[in-house]
Amino acid sequence: MSNENSVPETVARRDGLLKRLGRRLISLTTFSINLGIAAAAVMIGVSTIQMRAEEKTPIEAAPLVEVQATAPDYQSGYDVTRSFVGRLEPARSTDLGFELSGTINQISFDEGDEVREGDVVAVLDTRALEAEKRRQLANRRATEADRELAALTLERRQQLRDSGHVSDQVLDEARLSLSRLEATLEQIDAAVEAININLEKSVLTAPFDGTVGERLLDEGATVSPGAPVLRLLEIARPTVRIGLAPEVVDRLARDDVFRVRISDRLFDARLSGLRPDLETSTRTIETLFELETTDVAPQFGRLAELTLTERVETDGFWVPTAALKEGPRGLWTLLAVVEDGPGADGEGFVIRQEAVEVLTADAERAFVRGTISTDTRIVADGVHRVVVGQSVNLIGSGV
Repeated sequence: MSNENSVPETVARRDGLLKRLGRRLISLTTFSINLGIAAAAVMIGVSTIQMRAEEKTPIEAAPLVEVQATAPDYQSGYDVTRSFVGRLEPARSTDLGFELSGTINQISFDEGDEVREGDVVAVLDTRALEAEKRRQLANRRATEADRELAALTLERRQQLRDSGHVSDQVLDEARLSLSRLEATLEQIDAAVEAININLEKSVLTAPFDGTVGERLLDEGATVSPGAPVLRLLEIARPTVRIGLAPEVVDRLARDDVFRVRISDRLFDARLSGLRPDLETSTRTIETLFELETTDVAPQFGRLAELTLTERVETDGFWVPTAALKEGPRGLWTLLAVVEDGPGADGEGFVIRQEAVEVLTADAERAFVRGTISTDTRIVADGVHRVVVGQSVNLIGSGV
């Protein structure tokens, strides 16, 4: 029984071993096949890359950037234009008023009316003065009659004195009475003259040609002495008042013709006066410029702009504003074009940097000084397209 049981166990072990060997053989065969496929794929990929590399067109170098170069314009100095703002005002302005108190009877002009020298501007009520004048004239006539009687009395008593009928006392009394009446006549004449003066002062006249700027009172108003009635502005000589620094004033000449802009109009003007003192708050000197115009001047109080040109003597160069680039420590730089030297890439020209100081500038050009000379060629425009050390071609150079 034991022999019969051992035979099947041996056969089973052999079959299991054969199955394991078969599975291993299959795994080894599959691995070999996969390895061969991978190797073949690598070979095919390398061959394909090599073929594509051989077929690709070689990349050509890009052409050099072309720039436009210009030579700086050397000058021994430059002009600086400065503007100063002031106000237009009349050469003379006065508030017209009466020296006397009274009631205004008439005002002949309104605001904006033109007035000629000597025109009657306003009149006071003079009825009281005229009545006083008539009273004084009546007193004068009465005194003249008394004087005539005193003169006749003195003449008669002189005759009686010569014949010895009156005393010296009576004669002296007659003579002194006549003198007293003559003095009274002089007092009356002085009073009439004072009344005439007050009558003249009751009529307000224009002291010069001008325009009524402001009407401060109307008819019927009671005024006190010196109270303004009208403000009169002279229009014949419009004047611009501008505060200028002392060093600017020192360079002004009275014979020079200056240009003053008021709104959109330009006027010729001449220096007419300077204040002798310095304005402490602004440290300026008030300067007066009289406009040379016979036209109707703009309204007083409008802003006026004076333009002065000053020459600054210093060596430098005018360059295009577009050629400037901001540099370190407040300086500016220019890109100069120089011939390509040893060690530079490419052929033709190369960009180099120059440091300059800007003295003045406007929208199109700047006056500079620095490491440039008259032989320097600078990039006039498009400085953002190139950098220092870059090889470039000049427009029109043929390189």
